[in-house]
Amino acid sequence: MSHKPVALWAVPRSISTAFERVFVERGDFKVFHEPFSASYYYSPERRSDRFTDVEPKEEHCFAEVTNRLLAPSAKPVFFKDMAYYVSGSMTPEFVERFRNTFIIREPRAVLASFSKLWPNFTFEEAGFEELHRLFEYTVELGQEPVVVDAADLSEDPETIVAAYCERIGVPFIPDALTWEPREVPEWEMWDEWHEDAQKSTGIGKLSREEVELSDELEEIARRCLPYYEAMHAKRIRV
Repeated sequence: MSHKPVALWAVPRSISTAFERVFVERGDFKVFHEPFSASYYYSPERRSDRFTDVEPKEEHCFAEVTNRLLAPSAKPVFFKDMAYYVSGSMTPEFVERFRNTFIIREPRAVLASFSKLWPNFTFEEAGFEELHRLFEYTVELGQEPVVVDAADLSEDPETIVAAYCERIGVPFIPDALTWEPREVPEWEMWDEWHEDAQKSTGIGKLSREEVELSDELEEIARRCLPYYEAMHAKRIRV
């Protein structure tokens, strides 16, 4: 496999944390959980005013986070993150430092879940536009874009994870698909988001029920759909 850190860039509510858990359970990767969230929300450079009651810290600056991911490591590095966290510093040079992979989910399903946790989310926080921008950079750099759709992952975790591992050049470890429920210390900052993942014993089934959205959310979903469809066309098909 490439010695570059493997990045799983996600949209919210896409069972990306359960996917990350697979790499925690493997044991052969050093795993970081949403490292750039600290830069976006909690650094002196922060691009969001969501948590302005929290004192910013220099250690959360973009360059510091990047250096930690690229530092020499006894194990290969895997991290899961949101592309919008790096929107202010997303350049081809930055993107090229990682083996970029992606996880997507149909926008209406994302927004139905996301809006329950953060009713006042911004369009940028919905994640699709910046995820697609990073995806396009990846293609332009000549990397094969590895795209997982959450619906496919939910229906057949073993097949999708095996195909993902093949694409990034690592062995598939079937035992990593199941685990004991436990709190994961690295997820503490975002505990409320990952309650289901911590209680889970594997990648669960997503609901297929039709969701109902407000007119405002329907409009946001409409704006997100072209980004989703462009990436969905390149998803892992098995």
